[in-house]
Amino acid sequence: MRTVTTKASPKAGAGAPTTTGPHRATGRDWAGLTVVLLAMFMSQIDMFIVNVAAPGIQADLNAGFGQLQFVIDGYVIAYAAGMVTGGRLGDRIGRKRTFQYGVATFTLTSLLCALAPSPGTLIAARVLQGLSAAVMTPQVLSLIRAVFVHERDRARAVGAYGASIGAGVIAGLVGGGLLLDLDVAGLGWRMIFLINVPIGAAILCAAVPAVTESRSADVPRLDLLGVVFTAVLLPLVLIPLILGGEHGWPWWTYGCFALCAAGTWAFLRWERRTESRGNDPLLPSRLLRAKGFPLSMGTVLLFFSGNAGLFLVLTYHLQSGLRLTPLAASLVFVPLGLGFIAASAACRALAARFGIGVSVAGGLVMAVGLVAVPAATGLTGTSQAIGLAVVMGVSGFGQGLVVAPLVDTVLSRVHPDDAGAGSGVLNTVTQAGMAFGVAVIGALYRGFLGTNPQEPGPGTGMSEFADAFDLTAYVLAALAVGTALLALRLGRVPATTEPAAGARTSGIEEPPEPADAAKDR
Repeated sequence: MRTVTTKASPKAGAGAPTTTGPHRATGRDWAGLTVVLLAMFMSQIDMFIVNVAAPGIQADLNAGFGQLQFVIDGYVIAYAAGMVTGGRLGDRIGRKRTFQYGVATFTLTSLLCALAPSPGTLIAARVLQGLSAAVMTPQVLSLIRAVFVHERDRARAVGAYGASIGAGVIAGLVGGGLLLDLDVAGLGWRMIFLINVPIGAAILCAAVPAVTESRSADVPRLDLLGVVFTAVLLPLVLIPLILGGEHGWPWWTYGCFALCAAGTWAFLRWERRTESRGNDPLLPSRLLRAKGFPLSMGTVLLFFSGNAGLFLVLTYHLQSGLRLTPLAASLVFVPLGLGFIAASAACRALAARFGIGVSVAGGLVMAVGLVAVPAATGLTGTSQAIGLAVVMGVSGFGQGLVVAPLVDTVLSRVHPDDAGAGSGVLNTVTQAGMAFGVAVIGALYRGFLGTNPQEPGPGTGMSEFADAFDLTAYVLAALAVGTALLALRLGRVPATTEPAAGARTSGIEEPPEPADAAKDR
């Protein structure tokens, strides 16, 4: 079994061995990429399929609007809180092994979600499912960073990563609507979780021969106190954001925000202290100091906040405002997913020429689509649904232009030994952004509407839903422009061209290897 590791780089000067350039990906590497992207695809399905099923879940389990947000956000919060730890576990015990553990537990917790008899039980199962995803999905980008070391191979792999996200959106939204419409065996929304069981089993079987093992050359000790910090800090800020507006912002919400701020300061200080003692922090300082890395995380946060908010608000507008069935509502999302996939495919050539500038253009395209929302909501009936589908297609194309170049830029600034930690931070910020989007944009939309979108009060008709959606779309357009501006700034920050002092460069090992072969190499 081939294992990808990192090892010390030779010093420049006489006697230093020559190299033939970065290792090119093999057929097995591409097969392994297909397997891990299928897991990413599955996690995306589970993210978006719940949006389509949200009204049905709320009605069947008699859940409140806040509880329904926790069904969505419970998964996202746990996902985000455990992501850095999951990535670091991959660095420590092997990314393939960690990936397999994650897939197995994700499959089991999906079954628990399907069997949930009450809102509280479903929320608990979704939290466990999110923790499983936090073990599984950081390994995807870690393996891409470690295995696909050649620039062209990595660009292709990242493009496929972006396309898998778009495909997950389509499968989650359209597939969810189809499953709800078919009502297989009278299971209703429960089928959206049961579908993960055979998919997860197939991934586990295929991963054994196809996925290449990968780990850091030096086995990092797990920073247990850092794990506790990351598991607590995000819930401290996200839970009050979800519940605060519904309960009139009681005193404890501000207390949570204050504790989160103090905890973040303590966490960063602990990480610096851990590293100064020669131990392995959960977040290596060279990762946080990498040129442009903090700025890229801000771009990711803003981008995914807007996306998640759009998906939630559009779902309620279509089902509660236009009174479309879940299947009909999901079809409006199809152009968005197709646009995302098409843009991800085009990014390989565009990014090679224009780099992060493609993400800048993508943010502006998104803004153009969102500003056109009022023109679509001014139509009636089927015409409005078609108009919104066109607008979503434009926005989806812009989203696809943003993701691949942005992710590739982030990966290029992460040292190979920190692939797990870097992937974990990237995925954490992604999921935190989505949680912020659902909480903040959802609360904003509800405020514009003036009532619960699932159970609108008297006098709330289609025009009120249209007005609320229009105002929210303007906010989302502003976030898209903000994404473009941050990406523009990121493009002006030069990447670090040399590893930090004491850092190691990427290498490939094929154990066992004859001594002569190793010497020749």
